[in-house]
Amino acid sequence: MITKNFQLNSLANQYAAALYDHITATSGGAYFMIDAGGQSVQVDIIGGVKGVRELIDGYALEALRDNYPQWEGVGIVLMAKCASSSGITDFGVEIWQSMTNDMGATVAGNGGGVNA
Repeated sequence: MITKNFQLNSLANQYAAALYDHITATSGGAYFMIDAGGQSVQVDIIGGVKGVRELIDGYALEALRDNYPQWEGVGIVLMAKCASSSGITDFGVEIWQSMTNDMGATVAGNGGGVNA
């Protein structure tokens, strides 16, 4: 976990659960595809919701931490918009697409949110 802020952790966990449901529903399994420089790469999710939470930490929350002094407050606002009691929101899907774009760029060697 990247933070000890209870509210941020709770919202990030809610988003991770909603995102895992979305990923498995759209891909038909515990994996997703990224575009790495024009090449499709399958990424298997290890650990279910916990694995997705690690991706959220690495590709969303770490970017906030590295770029905003009051990053936990920004993170709370962001995570609150990503999931609701009925599941993932359209905004949450957009954030996921941004994360997968960063992953693809990292794999392709063009930077991205986290160095692999």
